[in-house]
Amino acid sequence: MNIAFYLRLSLSDGDLGKNNKDESNSIENQRLLLQSFVESMDELDGEVREYIDDGYSGTNFNRPAFQDMIEDAKKGKVDVLLVKDLSRLGRDYIGVGDYLEQIFPIMGVRVIAINSQYDSNNYVGKTMGLEMSISNLVNTLYSRDLSKKYKSCIQTKWKQGVSTGGRIPFGYKKAENKQWEIDEEAAKIVRLIFELALKDYNTAMIANELNERGLPTPGKFRIQRNEEIAWNRKVTDEEWLWDTRIVWMVLRNYAYTGALVQGKTSRIRVGGSETRRTKKHQQFITENHHKGIVTHEEFELAQLVITDQKQKGFARDAGFSLKGKIRCGNCGLKMMYNYGTVPVVYCAHTAAAGKMSTCDKTRYPASRIESIVLAALRKQLGIFQNMARILEESEEKNKMNLPTMQRDMERELEKLKAERIRQYEAYAEGVVDRESYLRNKKELNEKIEKVQTKYEQIQAVTTAEDDLMKDVKTVEKNAEEVNILKRMTRSIAETFVEEITIYDSEKIEVKFVFDDLLVDMANRIEKKKEGIA
Repeated sequence: MNIAFYLRLSLSDGDLGKNNKDESNSIENQRLLLQSFVESMDELDGEVREYIDDGYSGTNFNRPAFQDMIEDAKKGKVDVLLVKDLSRLGRDYIGVGDYLEQIFPIMGVRVIAINSQYDSNNYVGKTMGLEMSISNLVNTLYSRDLSKKYKSCIQTKWKQGVSTGGRIPFGYKKAENKQWEIDEEAAKIVRLIFELALKDYNTAMIANELNERGLPTPGKFRIQRNEEIAWNRKVTDEEWLWDTRIVWMVLRNYAYTGALVQGKTSRIRVGGSETRRTKKHQQFITENHHKGIVTHEEFELAQLVITDQKQKGFARDAGFSLKGKIRCGNCGLKMMYNYGTVPVVYCAHTAAAGKMSTCDKTRYPASRIESIVLAALRKQLGIFQNMARILEESEEKNKMNLPTMQRDMERELEKLKAERIRQYEAYAEGVVDRESYLRNKKELNEKIEKVQTKYEQIQAVTTAEDDLMKDVKTVEKNAEEVNILKRMTRSIAETFVEEITIYDSEKIEVKFVFDDLLVDMANRIEKKKEGIA
């Protein structure tokens, strides 16, 4: 039996032991409780595996150990799940209910919440009951109340001018007294950006100037300083350059005047990850919190320069069939689609980073890319259909031979098993001695095992072939639409195109969703030729 202990400690439990706060939720105490319970239950005998989420909220299920446990449960590695109480699983009563009533039962996992006196074996074919539902609802309400109290506490600190953020703006560093002080090396870059803006440089011109001077971006600067930070960088090392977006963010950061700005964003709902930007009058601004890198006047003048420049982002498509599927082969970022008079596809990064970027700067007509991809798709589908015909012909021959082989093996197994019974009866009646019986039994068992293994191998091959042919038939059916339509459509792209990589006008790679299936078909045909399958 595979037994899982799920242990969770939230950030709100971080002050356990202070002011007489109950320590029963600590990881160690949860572990001791579960171990004692298992030892007291003879039926719970097996290997115990622990899944620990230390410092994670119960308001959602995006917790690493919890997700690992779910993956193991899908693989049949969890038979019984034990938790201290249902609140350890989560404080979202609807989500917990889904897991208890639908997900865990489907995976065959028995759930025991000790302090909640819950055992899923007592609810087979039933809902969890009013009492458990109320318990989960209380957990959800408690979590919401806790969130409100936490938010209120944080806002009190913001009003007092106390910084609660982790990362401070580029250009500053924390002193020993945890106050912000100017980092002169980085601040020189910030001042330069504002100086260029005051000379009527737009964000693209500023980015070019910074890149030509070889100045590091904020992220690269921190990496060079060996700062341990999490940085969501999608661009390659060679293309980690200043672009219009980074410049725009620097010029819009009011903190460079010496003000502390907090509460810029807020969560849309408790436990959710989605946020929205709060309006300026709802933010918490503390003037003269630290020494400014630029004056208020310089900041306001810079705003006038970038007033008409919007933060760069990806334009929405206007029916572009290959939306979101095209990447630049140099920087690795998705390419932008501009649906002007002549719709074009181009690398947004090189447009924002300027001439120092080595990405292809060609603006490709969208219709040309669609034509290239459609032509490549038709060619690849032609190869696919030829291979499918070869595979289907060999499968037909197999279908004629396999049933006969399986029937022969079934008969042989029946004879061997009957002979094994006959040998036992002869031994029981004293016709053969014990030594002869054991020798004959061993030989028969070896023969049975050999035939059984071969039989199972044939069944496995047959099943694999059936699954492969099902996938082949699906692709063939969808391929009919490609032959009928004269242009690429969103439907075709979603069905067949996985990703397109443009390196330059001479090199465009297209990966289709059935490429792996083609490899499987080729391997299967090769094995058929060699007589392996």
